[in-house]
Amino acid sequence: MLFNGIVGHSRQLGLLRRLVEEGAFPQSSLFVGPEGVGKRTVARELLSSLCGGDFNVKEVGVEKPVTVDEVRDISSWLFTKPTSGSGKAVIIDRADEMRGEAANALLKTLEEPPAYAYICLIGRNEESILPTIRSRCRIFRFGPLPDSSVAYILERLGLKTDKRAVKLSRGSVGVALRLLETSVIDLIDEFTALLKSSNRMKKIVPFSEKFGKLSREDALLFFDSLEVVVFEKGGAPRWEELINRARYYLKFYGKPQSVMEWFLISAFGL
Repeated sequence: MLFNGIVGHSRQLGLLRRLVEEGAFPQSSLFVGPEGVGKRTVARELLSSLCGGDFNVKEVGVEKPVTVDEVRDISSWLFTKPTSGSGKAVIIDRADEMRGEAANALLKTLEEPPAYAYICLIGRNEESILPTIRSRCRIFRFGPLPDSSVAYILERLGLKTDKRAVKLSRGSVGVALRLLETSVIDLIDEFTALLKSSNRMKKIVPFSEKFGKLSREDALLFFDSLEVVVFEKGGAPRWEELINRARYYLKFYGKPQSVMEWFLISAFGL
């Protein structure tokens, strides 16, 4: 049965299953929702079912947003009739991060796709996708998974469940996996202890040096996780503002250690 092995998203899966059974699944679709909740997994299984096998489904944009040349290549591939199976499909991940030139090139294919072709865009931020592209796609929205589902999937993958990773994941298996692969969870615990320390001023530099060993991506994951902790305690506008500014500095020019030193000094009101 279609989607038999997928956990969560029962409402969305029920709708998708019904559309497939009725032969009414749209040629152009957009799956939006948080990172790591299974959007691409659902798209892969659905399109494989529609097109007669995985060999008729291509995935692009997984590691980085597609370029205009990649869009032209997949469009050319789509317009070549399948030699086997019932159709062809392309999954374009990070669709909300496409540059304008790539998006405009894709628009031409979305306007008149071959009768046997399916195009599924995947992204986190619906509003970041060109309105002209959104208007040509049927949108399916996916939400975060409950903690119990995240824990179950981790166990099914053969991983020891860390309740801290589940709590900080925001309902995303992908984020939970990243947390388990990094030192972010331990750094969150150290940070919490640092805030309660009586001699915390002396610990700013040592903690910042340890934080500086993180990659920029893991440093951003730390602040995303810290935001979860802040909201769990009821939220605090000042902390939220500092976290947002720290993420901004990291994304554009700040080194992790320097950003953490600034963050701690600002947090402690120095």
